[in-house]
Amino acid sequence: MRKLVVLLCLLLKLTILVPMKGSAREVTYPNNDLLISLEETAQRLNEEHFIIVDTRSEGYTEGHIPGALPFDAAQLADKSHPVDGYLIRAEEFERLMNELEISNDDEIIVYDDGDDTAATRLFYALELYGHKKVRVLNGGLKAWKAQGKEVSTTPSEERKGSFKANMQANLEVEQDYVKASIDHPNKVLFDVRSKAEYMGEDVRAKRGGHIPSAVNLEWKKVLEDGEVPYFKEASVIDQMLEEAGVTREKQIIIYCQKAERASHMYFTLRLMGFEHLRMYEGSWEEWGNDPDTPMVNPSQQ
Repeated sequence: MRKLVVLLCLLLKLTILVPMKGSAREVTYPNNDLLISLEETAQRLNEEHFIIVDTRSEGYTEGHIPGALPFDAAQLADKSHPVDGYLIRAEEFERLMNELEISNDDEIIVYDDGDDTAATRLFYALELYGHKKVRVLNGGLKAWKAQGKEVSTTPSEERKGSFKANMQANLEVEQDYVKASIDHPNKVLFDVRSKAEYMGEDVRAKRGGHIPSAVNLEWKKVLEDGEVPYFKEASVIDQMLEEAGVTREKQIIIYCQKAERASHMYFTLRLMGFEHLRMYEGSWEEWGNDPDTPMVNPSQQ
């Protein structure tokens, strides 16, 4: 009997309800706790340490989830760093979180419109700097509105917060590490930009193309098509990743142009149960502007 109870608890933990045109379907992911449903979010709005963060750059005053704190994710870019878009370091991140009045013991729910990279950029930053309880709202604000849930124009109430960063240095890799990982049998360089960027047709740096041996799957392919961008079912995402050559037994090094889209794929892979993840923060913004790094440009072949 005890084993049956444990099994039922595990099944409940791995299940999330995704509303579909007024109904709901059950969707499961290996790390389902990282994704929060609209229903659970709505039920827990008044909990003291349940903190919702609206990461959109605009639109907060026009309407947000009740009680949500406003945070423009553009603040996560270090304007003093030579690589455009590079994530701020621990001291500055700590300052921003304290200004937001977040504490280390808070459970943080991040959202954007659902088809953006702002929420997952903050998700990654929080994990990089040691926060253990952070989740993403499935479908974002578009899903919230589509289900007719309450939207507020009232600013959030002031609260006390105390955040201390504890950097998880193993999550981040630099250019030399990436160079040494080219054609490595146990590592996958994962380019999550568009196919046109990967092929060198859409050039957003001094050079176009991709890092040698890198595989490609565009970040937004993991989201449902349609008005509400829920995550696709786990089996569909698994198949796409496998076809791209991204498998769980290897270390996955993720990059895009400025690490924003890479942060979204980082979250997706965490959701899917991948454990050996690394982020190349410099991404193509650094690699493509460095004349000495090796590259492949299929459009010129």
